[in-house]
Amino acid sequence: MFNIFFKKIKKLIKIKFLFSFPIKKKILLYDESNVKILKDIIRQDFNVIKIREIEIYFWIFIKQIFFLDFSYTTYCKNFISYTSPKIVISINDSKVRFFELKKKFKNINFISMQSGGRYPTNFKNKEFLNKNFYCDNFFVFNEYYIKQYKKIINSNFHVLGAYRNNIVKVKKSSNKNFLLISEYDKDGRDKKVIKSFCKLLELLNIYFSRSNKKIHILLRRKNSTQKEEMEFYNKYFESNCVFHNIFDWKKSYQTVDKFENIIFMQSTLGYEATARKKKVACFQTSLTGSKFWFGWPKPFQKKHYFFTSKNLSYSEVKRILTNLNNCSQSTWEKKYYNSIKDLVFINKNNEKFREILSKILKNSI
Repeated sequence: MFNIFFKKIKKLIKIKFLFSFPIKKKILLYDESNVKILKDIIRQDFNVIKIREIEIYFWIFIKQIFFLDFSYTTYCKNFISYTSPKIVISINDSKVRFFELKKKFKNINFISMQSGGRYPTNFKNKEFLNKNFYCDNFFVFNEYYIKQYKKIINSNFHVLGAYRNNIVKVKKSSNKNFLLISEYDKDGRDKKVIKSFCKLLELLNIYFSRSNKKIHILLRRKNSTQKEEMEFYNKYFESNCVFHNIFDWKKSYQTVDKFENIIFMQSTLGYEATARKKKVACFQTSLTGSKFWFGWPKPFQKKHYFFTSKNLSYSEVKRILTNLNNCSQSTWEKKYYNSIKDLVFINKNNEKFREILSKILKNSI
């Protein structure tokens, strides 16, 4: 009990109180982690409700003190009531509070965007089931996800592709080396997934050692844990790998564009690479702990075995990487890209999203 109390005190100390009043703006973003991305997309100013490094406007919060209500959800409701936005946007569709807030504000247009690849377990999350959540507009990667999202959310769905991927211009490359998209996650993943990924690294090491080639690795971390991530990979590849650092989110896509061949397990960036016409080697197996296949929820096609694994073994790693190595870019686009291009579309500069946003703002005047 003392630990719980200590954690709450620690959270309270970290809160930043502001003693001014927020400026009223037409658009409100829920979750500050995507501020830069939304600015890139809509190119106009907006308010932000911070949920990570919390900021609270004291004169909005003071009303709660009188009622001894210290709920952050209540604060969010009061903030929205005071600022009166026309649109509230979330670029993180996993946050339950966003959909709870919509129930309170039926006359404000709430827009959500799919932020990453989703798995069967995401649509069995008890926080979402049987809650009658509604969202005015919901932008998803592809048409196959719509059926899944309808199980937990009622909305007007639009196929947009991946909003980050839509912003960065695609550049072609003739670099035939292989780039592995790092899925390093020391603490956050299912143990079966970690086991699967570590086994894949062992097999990749054998393949590249025997081929006298270096494997290139796109690191996942941008912060102080990046050194720890490199040490993790050095245990498997020693000096037989080349690391590529990322300093901002756009750098990931720019690095992917430098390579023809991409290796991944279940990374969203791996799927986004397919939209950039990259040849991909996808190693998803039953070890990931659920009935999940390449391109889920789209039905699996047998021709995808050319670049996806039937099991996690050296023979499969060798087969798939040899297939990609011997496949020209033109053959890939003609024979395989056409069967996967509907997994993640590229809607240049998110024009479809901007168009709908503009219509909502015009109609709300």
